[in-house]
Amino acid sequence: MNLNISERLYAIRILNDFKGGLDVLATVLEDIKPIAITDEEWLKAEREITGDGDNTTWKWNDEKGGDKEISLQKDTLNYLKKTLDKKNDAGEFGLADKAVISLRKKLG
Repeated sequence: MNLNISERLYAIRILNDFKGGLDVLATVLEDIKPIAITDEEWLKAEREITGDGDNTTWKWNDEKGGDKEISLQKDTLNYLKKTLDKKNDAGEFGLADKAVISLRKKLG
């Protein structure tokens, strides 16, 4: 699947909070590597960081950053889908979570 920077960041946030068995953890650790965003990708996306401390704001351009082809293993896909569905059912998403909608669609 092709994911933009916003979708990848959201996936990374979910995977960073993974709690589970070592067998699935090993798979998640393998899959998180290609999701990571490189300095070159941030440069291409024109990332801007403003503020300091608790008032830091990040902005970037997903269109300029482009998509990256990502292959995830079954356990990682299932964990991401399950977590997104659970958050959706709890009503945790708002207008600012546009990337979540497209990420969930791409996960199948």
